[in-house]
Amino acid sequence: MNQNSNEKNFKKRSLAQWLFNPFKFIAGYQALLIGLAAILLTSLIGSLSNTHFNGVLDAQAGPEAPLWFFLSEGLINWVSLVIPLFFFGLIVSRSSFRTIDLLGTQVLARWPYLITAIAMLPDANRKVLDYLIAQYAQGHPAIPINHIDIAIFVVAMFVTILMIIWMLALMYRAYTVSCNIKGLKAIITFIISLIGAEVLSKAAILLLASRL
Repeated sequence: MNQNSNEKNFKKRSLAQWLFNPFKFIAGYQALLIGLAAILLTSLIGSLSNTHFNGVLDAQAGPEAPLWFFLSEGLINWVSLVIPLFFFGLIVSRSSFRTIDLLGTQVLARWPYLITAIAMLPDANRKVLDYLIAQYAQGHPAIPINHIDIAIFVVAMFVTILMIIWMLALMYRAYTVSCNIKGLKAIITFIISLIGAEVLSKAAILLLASRL
């Protein structure tokens, strides 16, 4: 009984680690390649439904754009967070760390948005959003939607929220592992970095959009 119990606990710990702290197993160039592949797939799938990830934590339907723009959004979001985390790592960490580990783990931490891109694929999401906009804008006729459209939209929004939470947990864990920072210092510097990265990514993407 004890052996079976230990095996079950080990499997549970392993699953939890893979879900919320895969950086114990994957880091450096391997994490970088997998993460970049995830951004590429996310951008490709997002372009099919015009889902823009136009901010470190943002995911929303938007106008049509070329594939390179969707890809640029993903890369900008990644780099915008790495920059402040890198400098805080230099200041706060008591040990040296590899830049490639920070780059790799942070880009890998963004993979949950691949699931969001898939959830946003159904045309029902666009229909419901257009309906809500039409209802809000006076003088515009409402676009007809049905209960199935609403159900799909609600599921997509629920998935998006879950993926944001999951991605946040992964980004924080990637920071603490790659830069060897723990406790209150890690929490405070991560929050400051996240706020700064959101502003930086928004500004960079808006500047890029103005050139379309």
